[in-house]
Amino acid sequence: MVNQLINIFWTVASFIVVGSYWGEYIAEKELVWPIYICIVVSILGFLVPDRWLSTFTLSTNPQTYERIGVKVILWFVQNGKLVNRIEQAYGRRARKVTKLKTIEVFLKTTSIAERYHFSCLIFFGLSTVSALYTGKIRFALYIMFWNIIYNVYPILLQQYIRLRINIIMSRRVCPEHDQHNSPLSS
Repeated sequence: MVNQLINIFWTVASFIVVGSYWGEYIAEKELVWPIYICIVVSILGFLVPDRWLSTFTLSTNPQTYERIGVKVILWFVQNGKLVNRIEQAYGRRARKVTKLKTIEVFLKTTSIAERYHFSCLIFFGLSTVSALYTGKIRFALYIMFWNIIYNVYPILLQQYIRLRINIIMSRRVCPEHDQHNSPLSS
């Protein structure tokens, strides 16, 4: 339940800003086709092949992600630290991904989440450009802010999670790595 509330909160908060801009745009200009173009291009962004999407990976070093605050975001997302703490307070056990099949499913889930946010990143980006083009600077700034919060950081979070899982998996395959110097021990 808490997971869904967090998900709903972030989605509604983000799309209220973008929806308000497009509602005002359509009311003023009486043009609907620009939003349709943005939606279609965004959907095409969801269909980008994995190999292309992986070119947008920020780093192969977990500390890079940690330096820009991705671990902070882990507190406020679905299945994040806050949700785990609340569930533990009510006697539920924290979910741990340990079996290889579960890990594979989890990695696919992170990939789908990254694609969703990449698609939204495109939509919010095009909306920002449209707002700038129409002189709606305040809308452009709000949309850009929510694009960073709602899309950029979740994309980085998915990359960080996959990176950490891949490091752990490589250590299981090659146990000669020093476990005490692990970037995952935090």
